[in-house]
Amino acid sequence: MSVYSHSRLSCYEQCPQKYKLQYIDKVETEVEESIEAYLGSRVHETLEKLYRDLGYQKVNTLDELLDFFRSEWKKNWDDSVVIVKEEYGPENYLKMGEKFITDYYNKYKPFDQGKTIALEERVLITLDDAGEYKLQGFIDRVMESEEGYYEVHDYKTNSRLPLLEYLDNDRQLALYAIGIKDRYPDVKDVRLVWHFLAFNKEVDSTRTDEELESLKKGVIELIEKIENDEKFAANPSLLCDWCEFKPICRQWSHLYMIKEKPENEYLNDPGVKLVERYVELKAKEKQVTLDIYAELEKIEEALIVFSEKEGVETVFGSHYKIRVKDTECYSFPSKNSSDRKQLVQTLKDLGKWDEVVQLDTAALNKIIQEKQWDSKSLDVLEQYVRLEKSKRLYLSKIKNSS
Repeated sequence: MSVYSHSRLSCYEQCPQKYKLQYIDKVETEVEESIEAYLGSRVHETLEKLYRDLGYQKVNTLDELLDFFRSEWKKNWDDSVVIVKEEYGPENYLKMGEKFITDYYNKYKPFDQGKTIALEERVLITLDDAGEYKLQGFIDRVMESEEGYYEVHDYKTNSRLPLLEYLDNDRQLALYAIGIKDRYPDVKDVRLVWHFLAFNKEVDSTRTDEELESLKKGVIELIEKIENDEKFAANPSLLCDWCEFKPICRQWSHLYMIKEKPENEYLNDPGVKLVERYVELKAKEKQVTLDIYAELEKIEEALIVFSEKEGVETVFGSHYKIRVKDTECYSFPSKNSSDRKQLVQTLKDLGKWDEVVQLDTAALNKIIQEKQWDSKSLDVLEQYVRLEKSKRLYLSKIKNSS
């Protein structure tokens, strides 16, 4: 089994299809580095130098650290670094980094809060006794306090200060705590420390042994879900705009098929035509005649056929897109039928009638799908239902389209 990481798990949670492309298919892409990521890397390098030099009994002055930071910034700078906030230039982010380092230096000098054990340390985390489930990670800094506690330090350069609830549930550093406890048997406890450099603020948290055991079980369940996943379905969200796999994702591939075409070819694309006609009909839906309803149904069927034929899940028009999604729904006996009457009496006999007032089939659907009742009641209920599969269309506007 593969050795996982927090970032790998997070990738799957964000979008299973992105996970497959990145970690299973290993598709190579040109990943553009954001200015925020660039800033974070240079600040981390500077703080690593600070503590590495301290290990050799060299205490850098603030000016020396700032000179190092500026030198690394200039040496590694590339014009391909992406700046989304166009009102700010590279010099603004450079000054931000200088302030982060200055504030940190003045807050912690002479840096005698404890003994640094490791810097940028790779840690292997074993989640089960058999050693089948493993993760790896890299810790910014591990420190031993004077009281014999170990601390896992993590530097954050983001401009958002998370709430304490987030820190109490953060998975990454909690996993590192497991690795530290395994590596250093003499440890009394592990303290998790986040340095939010933009706010010159330190926040800490701890985990009980029970919480760490629960975390292990949860991560193992997530790994098993990944290992058993056969579809790796896409999970469209706002994060798609920053995904490096967007050009080859089935959610967006039709857009990239047509975006480079000349206008005359673009507008003649069958998918574009279908979306344009679908949007036109939807806009008139309140006044449509039965003939237009019939055509709309044909367009829906044509969109489904087109998506299956072309192997795409989303069909793009010039300003709108339509996602074709498989759905499942339970069908119940029709009103006034003998089976319906039997179903009502059965629900009353089970003592479940009050939960589905007047036989709310939507509520029954949810009860079956989420298995809200005991297995005996569900088995009786399922004798009256039939699972029907269908496809649904979801219309939405293409972001930044004009």
